[in-house]
Amino acid sequence: MPAHSEYPIVEERALRPPRRRLGLFPRRDPGELPETPVGTVLVFALNGGYKAYTEGQHLRGSEDAVVEARSVSVVYMRNRQVTVAIEMPSQDMGYDFLLKVAFRCKVTDAEAIVSAGVENATDVLANHLRDDAQLMQLGTTRPIEEVHLLSVEVTNRVRAYLEFYPPQVDGLEVALVNVALLAPNDILTHGQRIKKLKWDGESKELRWAIENRDVARIEEIFKRGAEATTAFGVSREQLLVTDAVGITREAQETRLKTLSELINRMPDGALDFLPIDTHRLIDKMMTSVIGDSSFVEAPKAAEPPSLGAGRSSQNGENGPRRIGLEELDD
Repeated sequence: MPAHSEYPIVEERALRPPRRRLGLFPRRDPGELPETPVGTVLVFALNGGYKAYTEGQHLRGSEDAVVEARSVSVVYMRNRQVTVAIEMPSQDMGYDFLLKVAFRCKVTDAEAIVSAGVENATDVLANHLRDDAQLMQLGTTRPIEEVHLLSVEVTNRVRAYLEFYPPQVDGLEVALVNVALLAPNDILTHGQRIKKLKWDGESKELRWAIENRDVARIEEIFKRGAEATTAFGVSREQLLVTDAVGITREAQETRLKTLSELINRMPDGALDFLPIDTHRLIDKMMTSVIGDSSFVEAPKAAEPPSLGAGRSSQNGENGPRRIGLEELDD
């Protein structure tokens, strides 16, 4: 249907008296009649009645109804969905709920429509809904933010009201399509802004939690030593494998050098009193330096060194006495 300002009566036009040809036969110029878009019919107002001409019928101007008509109306005959919007007061002063009700309408009698003067079905249906006082008061018990909670009550009320009190419009068949309850645009914008702030906060907390877990994981890798840290750099593509090998070898040499200096500073024979597997230590040092196990054979049955004479530190009796590292300098 073309865009018309009104429904179901699209246009109305007053007609002048017809002209007579040769003083005998009156005839109306078809150019005086309004255009009839697809889906519309012309309804002529006569003295005491109305006459509709079916869709697609071409008029010559000599038809009795056309000649005698004082006015003509264009009526749209096809199905059309009409949406009615009315405001419902809320608990908050200055804010109203917006009720939108969609109807499917169809003209069944164009002559009755013109006779009843139904120029705009939207206004007729809106007034019919406003006649339900209980419906109009439902919103006064709710703040404007609770539109989602009130929506169910309003929908049920509208359906019940229209079922028991359907709109009566002469020549027009009306059926309910759907019901929607909306909040004002500024309330919707405010709610969207609050929701966005909440989502942004949740996103930040999630990113922080992920970062904290990543930091803790990297910290654990660093605690495992230079080899683990270097491997981590390779996995992140921050180090080349050749560079990683050099860094690892340098770290190993530094540790061995430090260990060697520590051993050299110890008194002679101090290793015999420490819980150290000498063979295993030498093997690890050789493997790190030359890449192979050591050639030193481990003793098959290593016996602990004999302790010198002295008094026992536990029972105070005569016998072997253990010497601690703190006594090696004496």
